[in-house]
Amino acid sequence: MHKVLFVCTANIFRSRFSEEVYNHLVNKNNIPSTAFSAGLMVGSYKTRKIYRPALEQLNAFNIKPLRENELSIHVDDLCLSDYKKIICMDEEEHKPMVDGNNNLKNRDLEYWNIVDEPKVSGDISLPNCYRKVEELVYQISTDLTF
Repeated sequence: MHKVLFVCTANIFRSRFSEEVYNHLVNKNNIPSTAFSAGLMVGSYKTRKIYRPALEQLNAFNIKPLRENELSIHVDDLCLSDYKKIICMDEEEHKPMVDGNNNLKNRDLEYWNIVDEPKVSGDISLPNCYRKVEELVYQISTDLTF
């Protein structure tokens, strides 16, 4: 099973949205892959679920979240070797956090430029994120076919 990990700061907005979109699309297209998400600085967000604006955007895309009631997870609580691809949501924001994380700093990571609120509204960033996830699913479906 091909596994993807989406990483953001608190694991309540961009990474959770990406995880839900990815899992929806691979399930819909019968692609043998799955995604999960985690945060780099979860801290007090460990008591938080997915952010309401992310749920609203998922609803706009007719996606029922699979982990709506689960709490945020710190990236260090996962076995990172289980994931074939690890994607951080925003290089400018996350690269310094990755460089300070012994579990991530020497791994091959991909960075997207999905900027967090309040710098960019979720009404703009999450549809951009949806398109990036769509492209990723297409790429992975092509790679797994050969």
